Amino acid sequence: MKQIASDVLGLIKSINPIDLLLYFAVLVLIVLIVSLAYIIKTGDEEEETDLKNNDSVEDLKTIVQNLEIEKPSVLKLTDYEAEQEEKAIISYEELVAKNKLGNVSFSEEKIKDDEITIKKINLDTLIENKSQEIKPICFYNYEREEAFLKKLKALNHLLS
Repeated sequence: MKQIASDVLGLIKSINPIDLLLYFAVLVLIVLIVSLAYIIKTGDEEEETDLKNNDSVEDLKTIVQNLEIEKPSVLKLTDYEAEQEEKAIISYEELVAKNKLGNVSFSEEKIKDDEITIKKINLDTLIENKSQEIKPICFYNYEREEAFLKKLKALNHLLS
């Protein structure tokens, strides 16, 4: 036993201090890598248990369904808001109407392999949305366009 201790002590004395520092640094890195791998592995297991508890997901689905069923309440506008609404380029009602045009509703929903949800689009609502009136686009009248073109030509002639 004394022989082994003296051999180890002789080995340590024969190594440079820089080599000792490098060996110690490698040992610390190995310990850090092992502990990091352990933390990552245990963290994945915790996430898997959280995903198994779908109670919160079901609660969110019921909240979304309740919000879809409820109709939005009428907004009470102040005088300033009413004035701004009148001056606005597009009104709140037009925004809501445009939002309804782009809605897609689903008639069926199937879950395949507990991961993929397949939804069947309700085509009746798409046809109803297309049948709504589209406002005609108002262009400049021909005389105003001709006058504008003449002014542009005159400006081009003056600049050249």
